[in-house]
Amino acid sequence: MVKELSVRLYGLQVGVLRLVNGKMEFTYDEGVQNQISLSLPLQKEPFKEKACRAFFGGLLPENTNMRELLAKKYNINVNDDFKLLKEIGRDCAGALSFHEMEEPQKHYQMVKIEGSILSEGELKKYLEELPYRPYLGKRLSLAGAQEKTAVCVIGDKIALPDDDVPTTHIIKTALPKYSQSIQNEYICMKAAKEMGLDVAEVEIRKVEEIYFLLVKRFDRKYSSNLECERILQEDFAQSLGVQAKDKYKVTFRDCLKVLNQTATPANSKLKFVKQVIFNYLIGNTDAHAKNFSVYLTQGGISLTPAYDLLCSSIYDCDQRIAMKIGKAKYYAEVEAKDWEFFAQDLDISYKLVQTELERQKQLLPGIVENIAKELDCEVGFRILDYIASQV
Repeated sequence: MVKELSVRLYGLQVGVLRLVNGKMEFTYDEGVQNQISLSLPLQKEPFKEKACRAFFGGLLPENTNMRELLAKKYNINVNDDFKLLKEIGRDCAGALSFHEMEEPQKHYQMVKIEGSILSEGELKKYLEELPYRPYLGKRLSLAGAQEKTAVCVIGDKIALPDDDVPTTHIIKTALPKYSQSIQNEYICMKAAKEMGLDVAEVEIRKVEEIYFLLVKRFDRKYSSNLECERILQEDFAQSLGVQAKDKYKVTFRDCLKVLNQTATPANSKLKFVKQVIFNYLIGNTDAHAKNFSVYLTQGGISLTPAYDLLCSSIYDCDQRIAMKIGKAKYYAEVEAKDWEFFAQDLDISYKLVQTELERQKQLLPGIVENIAKELDCEVGFRILDYIASQV
């Protein structure tokens, strides 16, 4: 039984993840110069189970159905993060990969995007089987609670990557309980981009009667000649050493600890404020710690583009917001004083928050209306009605 995993960055080992008496430990190799997480600073001593669960466990899917299927497929315990990483940790969020110790190391950065292009029939079958056969045997892992998969796009065609080829796009299928969730997320993401926010690129595609959202991975750097490079990144829960199950316990004051470690804290705070205000106006109640991320590169730490923007408030779901704004637990309770408390939590000018709030309130209804009319779907106008009530 494998008790050690080689943790590699760009194909070269940076440390070893061990299972010691059933508990995970991570130790950096001597001479390593790049930390892999803000919660795992460079040190000689091993990091124990709690820190490992937060960071390494944060690379794995949270979706119960998906974890159970993976556990059954590989005949392991559903909560065994170590063994799950051994089986599916070859292509994770960011730039890390997990290998058996004896596997030869191979340094790479730019990798040619190669894979097997799926026909329409194969793609349809792949999407239909997603809830029952996650990743179709590919050794990749996607964090998060939603059922989704990762693929390559080659010449505008969907493909399954060859071994050790990074995936370039994420496919999201419709959420069962949320009507037109694909169109909902598309509208919110496009609106954010038109508002001047930095967001992941998205498009809606259809194969026969199945709609899906194709999201270009922002943890990849692309060249013009069909090559891409993984980029080291992590979400705020990982940065703070918080396990995925505790993602709703993170506060904006906690987020400040991450923002203050970026290369340009003032710019990062402004970018973060824009994302928070946009989530408020569209009623995204699930903007938790795993839905904000940072890059960790040679050039320093910086915020990634926004992602997972969804107007969840139009659905019959828990309306409690993921992170309280001031003292407000629900968007409907948010008042001016709560934005003042929010500014204090982020150690930023309240005037700046007010200005950005007014800017977005003025622009957003018209932008969403145009996108909703262009898409011509019922959910777009439900989103527009909700935003009108917020404004």
